[in-house]
Amino acid sequence: MAATLTEPTVLAAAKDTLYPDLDAGADQYAVTETQFTTTSWGGWEIPDDVRRRLAPYNTIRLTGGEPDLLGVGMPALEVLNADAATTPVAVVEAKGHNTDPSAADVRTGINQAHGHLSDVNIGYVAAPVQSITDQARALARDLNIGIVGVESPHDATLVEPARVTGAGDFSTTIDAFRFQATTHRLTEGSFPVNHPKNYLGYALALAAEGETAEIYAEHVIGSVSGGRRGAILLGLVDDRPTGERLTNLGAEVVRFARARHGSVTAALQKFTSWKGRSTRYTELAPRWAQLARSVAVQYEPTQLIVDALERLHRRGVDHATIDAVAREACRLNRPLAVEVFFTQSRREDVLTADGDIDDSVLPDPSVYKSGIHFQYKYHLYHVGLLTHGGTDRKDDVLTDTWALEHPVARDTAPH
Repeated sequence: MAATLTEPTVLAAAKDTLYPDLDAGADQYAVTETQFTTTSWGGWEIPDDVRRRLAPYNTIRLTGGEPDLLGVGMPALEVLNADAATTPVAVVEAKGHNTDPSAADVRTGINQAHGHLSDVNIGYVAAPVQSITDQARALARDLNIGIVGVESPHDATLVEPARVTGAGDFSTTIDAFRFQATTHRLTEGSFPVNHPKNYLGYALALAAEGETAEIYAEHVIGSVSGGRRGAILLGLVDDRPTGERLTNLGAEVVRFARARHGSVTAALQKFTSWKGRSTRYTELAPRWAQLARSVAVQYEPTQLIVDALERLHRRGVDHATIDAVAREACRLNRPLAVEVFFTQSRREDVLTADGDIDDSVLPDPSVYKSGIHFQYKYHLYHVGLLTHGGTDRKDDVLTDTWALEHPVARDTAPH
């Protein structure tokens, strides 16, 4: 049958096999290189089902070139020396053929995957099973590259396992994807609630005696899952298989509460008095807001947004719009900016096949994650970083003001 095991199809089957639980909230993330956003491959029209399975897309630029897929988290297939890394980074190079599956260039794929091992922990080549020879398997074993044999558009098996290796310092590209994976991909919805007290309060509820969820609902807000997710995002709470625990940053919140109010219980009583209050946190509780600000600026998306606004301010743009901020953020760190600003369902529209940003799409409010222009923007307003809160009205997304409360660039004081 013609064109059943082209490279896009092979890659989709390998992705589904290596990372089958991506939609189940697993501590994993996988992105496909933007070259696969094209609608056809060698004259073959890529089916919508294959394009959907390959999504989301992002620019992937590593030292050894552009792998077809980058995955974060332990693959579902057998991995040798798997205990060497808890959150390994893997690359997949796909090889297929439009007419003859046995003609796929597996050897080249093995060498390409091997070229990425200085940047990642695991390398794979995926190819039709008909094309995988004994010589290819021997080469893969010699170079420590796993082979995924694809039998049909939806079926693949492990032919040769890979071994975890120790990569050096991760690039900014990989850091962006590791960030997305280790926060359970929560930036897809960003912050579920918009007031910083709701995340600080979860750390306090976790430290208090009793059932965390009940304490949190009584003293902070009823949306326990929202507060918990935000606390994980901000690095206040570490969600481990053995249970939740405070990070060093979360423990500092507890220490502050005890120093400020005498005990965690007394601090939680104060939080109770803030329930339902929409007053800006810098006015409602200036000291707590300062603590929340210190937490927020350690979060990578905050740093990216602040840096983008500082650069715009330096060029005389004091009141930016979201499309300008997103464009500037992409100039600073495109992989992270794509993860932070753009919804996964519209990546194909925002990113070109060459991995660039299509500026003509940025004035479309539907390409942006609601969390970035609503809850998260409100969060940065409450802690005193931004001058305006967020909006959940699509009609206002493109006109809503993004500006730093106290920019440090472009000092106009007399000399």
